[in-house]
Amino acid sequence: MDPFFSAVELLPRRYETAFRAQAAFVPEEIRLRVGQPPSLLYGEREHFLAVDGIKEEDLVRVLEKATGASLYSAAEAMRQGYFCVGALRIGICGRATVGGAGRGFASYSSLCIRLAREHRGICAAAADRLCEGRYANTLIVAPPGGGKTTALRELIRTLSDRGRRMGVIDERGELSGGVFDLGRCSDVITGTDKLSGALLLLRSMSPQIIAADEISAPQDLLAVEEIYGCGVGLLASAHAADREDLMRRSAYRVLIEKEIFTRLLVIRRGGGKRSYELEAIA
Repeated sequence: MDPFFSAVELLPRRYETAFRAQAAFVPEEIRLRVGQPPSLLYGEREHFLAVDGIKEEDLVRVLEKATGASLYSAAEAMRQGYFCVGALRIGICGRATVGGAGRGFASYSSLCIRLAREHRGICAAAADRLCEGRYANTLIVAPPGGGKTTALRELIRTLSDRGRRMGVIDERGELSGGVFDLGRCSDVITGTDKLSGALLLLRSMSPQIIAADEISAPQDLLAVEEIYGCGVGLLASAHAADREDLMRRSAYRVLIEKEIFTRLLVIRRGGGKRSYELEAIA
């Protein structure tokens, strides 16, 4: 099922007709905010539906449907601000609480349902260059919502189908989603953090390249250094607009100064379209 219609199945029935009328526009996200009508994101513009506003009980019901009536089952992921269900990534805002079990939500104020899709060929020129000769460790950069995960998924599939053994650390199932093709030579591990996943892949699957989405936490950086130290290639993504933006953050600057990553795939948006520019890191 198309991710848009999967998302519509989670929403209050009173919105079904209005949402289905928007399907042809291929929205990227659905936003639900208490007190506001629901909206859809097309490119960089948000379109509000002419319907009544969202109530908090609507958000709770969406979360219950998404987790199979077991919010507890997704509690750990939700503490990080989002969780994944198939091709849907559901981000959460509300009143956060801190307790013995970690951070959670005492109440909910908004949800962002991101609709993941395959877009084959979107960065074909970059993929061709990465497949030529010896692979160069590559970091995909773009601001939040810029399309990093989609590009990473496509590069994994292309490298894998061209014979590179890919080890994929898919912490929350967002890359594979249970529905996406990651290539015939890919081995995927889910449900674990990047460092644990890297160690397991290195011990058991002899990958040539290990891929991971959104490296940011200190433990993620340890995983990157562990992979690099074993002589295995790296393909990852990070939140940044470009190289200059990346260098402002000390953790990323260290990775570049150590020459762990030698190429950037920079995703830029303009005129409602994305461009994919592969750059050497000087």
